[in-house]
Amino acid sequence: MSDMVKYETRTVGRIMLNANELPCNLSKTILQEIKESLDTIAFNRYPDEKETELLQTYGNLIGMDSSYLLAGNGSDQMLGYLIGSFLGYGKTLFTNDPDFSMYDYYAASYETTVKKYKSEAWNVDEFIALSKQEKADMILFSNPHNPTGRCLSIREIEKIVRSFDVPVVVDEAYIEFADEVSAITLVDRYNNLFVTRTLSKAYGLAGLRVGFLIGNPVLMKDLKENFVPYALNTLSMHIACIVLEHADEYKEHIEKIKVERERVHRALEKVKGINVMSSQTNFLYCKTADKERLLKMFAERGIVLRNYKDDASFRITIGSREENDEVIAVLEEVMQ
Repeated sequence: MSDMVKYETRTVGRIMLNANELPCNLSKTILQEIKESLDTIAFNRYPDEKETELLQTYGNLIGMDSSYLLAGNGSDQMLGYLIGSFLGYGKTLFTNDPDFSMYDYYAASYETTVKKYKSEAWNVDEFIALSKQEKADMILFSNPHNPTGRCLSIREIEKIVRSFDVPVVVDEAYIEFADEVSAITLVDRYNNLFVTRTLSKAYGLAGLRVGFLIGNPVLMKDLKENFVPYALNTLSMHIACIVLEHADEYKEHIEKIKVERERVHRALEKVKGINVMSSQTNFLYCKTADKERLLKMFAERGIVLRNYKDDASFRITIGSREENDEVIAVLEEVMQ
């Protein structure tokens, strides 16, 4: 395990804009509903192994039957489960460079080789050609993409899926912030497609660790039967169901973040020497040759951004309007 990828330790600051979390906690209405319902939970009993209520609730939200769904301890667990189910020693996972670091972590834990398409300006035809050249046993990538924020269209996703017989996994951790169509619309047509989702980002439940795996029921049958029992505790499932029942409230949060995302994007564009990418997520990916001085100015004000070491890039989570005002104030100071 000496070559395992180390996950970044959490830095603490006054304003946390490094982990792509929702800027607000659960509303008072939701918190009160949770408190009032706690006495209905049988804490002395094991959780529902079939995750019945949670899968039905999330399925109703996205318009899919629960036979398409499996839930686990964050989408991370679902990604690790897929890698463990289909890959191993002598197998190859193909992904992007850069992309979510946990792909490498789980691949290493199963002694799987990782090959990558190194490009931030994604060319789908090149990606397909290289993955075939590398004889990939699984294709895995985030869409919208972490860290750049770009998003492939549903036509591009379908082109990738139909080009392979091996599993294609689309990590949609940020899809709620995107204008593009989700890959879940393709799962009925393709028996090699899996999609992962999370409640950590758009639904503000990062502290709860609830994620989903979505696939054709033909594919999901064996995966459901072989999944580890009690992956989610009763309290996490219970709270997740309550939050999902308030989905309209979160649509309002998402729209506010999209508006703020464009406001911060415009401010970044005004700063000479900073290159900022358009984003379909709740963050912005930037590059500058003067990164160390810039990040120091943010740090002096207690604002923590995501710093990608050994290159010129960094990432800013879109926070509340007040937090974004402070980000823009720093940028204006840089311009002066």
